Amino acid sequence: MNIITYHSSDSEALQTDFWGPSSVQIKHKADYMGRQTGTAAATADLYSFFSNSYRTEAAPRRPQAAPRRSFSPIRVNPLPFMLIFAILYALLAVPLWRSRAGAYTIGAISFGEEPLLNRALHTSIFPDQESYTDSVPERASPYISAVTFKDYTVKKGETVSGIASRAGLRNFGTLLSVNSIDNARRISAGQVLRIPSMDGLLYTVKKNETLAGIAAAFKVNMTALLDANDLTQETLSVGQKLFIPGAALSSFELRKALGELFIYPIQGRLTSPFGYRSDPFTGAKSFHTGIDLAAPTGTPVKATLDGKVAETGLNRIYGNYVIITHDRGYQSLYGHLSAIHAKRGQQVSQGTVVGEVGSTGYSTGPHLHLSIYKNGSLIDPFSVLK
Repeated sequence: MNIITYHSSDSEALQTDFWGPSSVQIKHKADYMGRQTGTAAATADLYSFFSNSYRTEAAPRRPQAAPRRSFSPIRVNPLPFMLIFAILYALLAVPLWRSRAGAYTIGAISFGEEPLLNRALHTSIFPDQESYTDSVPERASPYISAVTFKDYTVKKGETVSGIASRAGLRNFGTLLSVNSIDNARRISAGQVLRIPSMDGLLYTVKKNETLAGIAAAFKVNMTALLDANDLTQETLSVGQKLFIPGAALSSFELRKALGELFIYPIQGRLTSPFGYRSDPFTGAKSFHTGIDLAAPTGTPVKATLDGKVAETGLNRIYGNYVIITHDRGYQSLYGHLSAIHAKRGQQVSQGTVVGEVGSTGYSTGPHLHLSIYKNGSLIDPFSVLK
């Protein structure tokens, strides 16, 4: 072990350089380290002084361990979740509870628990299809409730078929019968209609008629007829009104009420029907486009139905003619006229005189030729004439 001492002369220090660091360098380093140690001690004394100013006795210092990372548990506030659950319960559970009480709500439509759910939905999505009806199962029992009536005031733009459909009636002929409507197109806003609680017809009892006979004529159950009219006996009186449940107007009566029945334009003798015939001039088989009614020249010719005069003129085949356009795709042609009393664009009513019988055009004598068209196609006039 080397013992290093301090030498006062530099020459002595140089003599020991080959053994290691000079004693001067070591001395300087020692002085420096001593000063550092002294400074640290002084700092410690100052810290101890100021610490002791607040504590009477300094606690022994313990070695400090390395800090350990700790994780605190995540705390969740349950209040928001409880609030969300309460809202979901109000939105889902309450409507389900209400449905058990027989009340439903879909959009802006509210209705009771009836077998007409499909009707309500169909009316919300397809409001223009008034003729839609639900299929409600019929009761197996012949016993039914007595018919009841309620008054309804017609609104602007409403039709008989639309009112019947919204009232739950399958057949708008029920309203025609109950309200004695002979023209379904002529109902007006403000008119009051009686609406029955079921489909059927209103019938007036005639002399010598019996309840059994009326039931057989309309093919309805006797018990149902009694129940619908709240009758306790079968005795009837002339003029008595009976409601015939389930009965319907005939096709002829419906077409008449819809204005699809044409009147005869003249009272004449049929000389040629609609369809194939022998040509009166050549004898060859040809198709006759209407009917011919013979009558004296000058006999007034009337419009068969309400409409608008579409055309008047002179034709090689029909001679003087008038064509009238009617509702629902119908048109009527009047030919071989001796005179025309209508103008193009004129509105005419059923029965209005539009000309006179003649023998103009392709004709063998005075008569009226009548043709009827439906949506541009010829039809037999007898199918719509009344």
